[in-house]
Amino acid sequence: MPRKEGRYMAAWQHSFRACLIVIIGFFWPIMTLAQDEVVSTSLCADSYVLALVEPRQIKALSWQANSKLSRAPDAVRSLPRAWPSQEVLLSLSPAKIVLGSGDNIAATSLAEHRGSKAMQLAPATDFTAIENNLSKLGEFLNKQGQAKTVISSQRIRLQSLQARKQSRHEEPSILYLTPTLGTAGYGTFIDAAIIAAGARNFATELGIENWSRVPLELLATQQPDLIITSFFRNGSPSILQFRANHSILKGLQQKVPQKHIPGGLWVCGGPLLITAAEQIADALDQRYSIDPKSGHGEFASKSLCGFGASKCDD
Repeated sequence: MPRKEGRYMAAWQHSFRACLIVIIGFFWPIMTLAQDEVVSTSLCADSYVLALVEPRQIKALSWQANSKLSRAPDAVRSLPRAWPSQEVLLSLSPAKIVLGSGDNIAATSLAEHRGSKAMQLAPATDFTAIENNLSKLGEFLNKQGQAKTVISSQRIRLQSLQARKQSRHEEPSILYLTPTLGTAGYGTFIDAAIIAAGARNFATELGIENWSRVPLELLATQQPDLIITSFFRNGSPSILQFRANHSILKGLQQKVPQKHIPGGLWVCGGPLLITAAEQIADALDQRYSIDPKSGHGEFASKSLCGFGASKCDD
């Protein structure tokens, strides 16, 4: 009888050790996980993460982090790449995963099962929504202090833009334009940046809401005071050539000043949007000359940056 009990005991110990090995293997990523490692899955998420997190804490940036539209510093461009994929995120197994508003949150399920935590940014169409994202992300990443600093800086910069607006005495109209005649009306972060810079959104005045295209016939009869462009340099050559040579656009180029805003500043409503607004304000100040007799200003006709010009940098 003792021999039989001994065999049972040995079998039980063997089974216990096997189960223990399985359990340890399963939870090993959690046990060894650095608690401050962060992974980002989109350009938009990159911009938020880079605003709050030190480079040494970033385990991977998005698959677009090395593109021309990325504003990531050189020091982090060599980091591993991530995207909303079950396999990719599981293999990285970071402490925290930050997804863009359009990313598939379900892609984090396996990594979360292994101990990772995930947060998805909300779509941001104005500066208040950007602040909300920063505040929530600061809580998620335990970077509340840095989030408050970034939010405070954005508010100060918005106040400065308001003061610059008042010094111009007028609100010029601005049209945002992409190589495919895309534009942005009311309810977009482009609209928020234009208004913050101290101008009126020409697309909104045309009755355009959200994202749309500008009918060429309208541009033939109605013209803004300034055109801001993005993505002209990095677009398809065939599109660039067609649009740049279009007679109506060529006419506008001669009559209306243009300013190119690097596309990487507003791939989404993020922490870099305030910089885009400041660059728009710079263009307004540069092209706005005060008449000492009337006290009013008007735009010079010279273009700041023509459609698809080689000096326009994204």
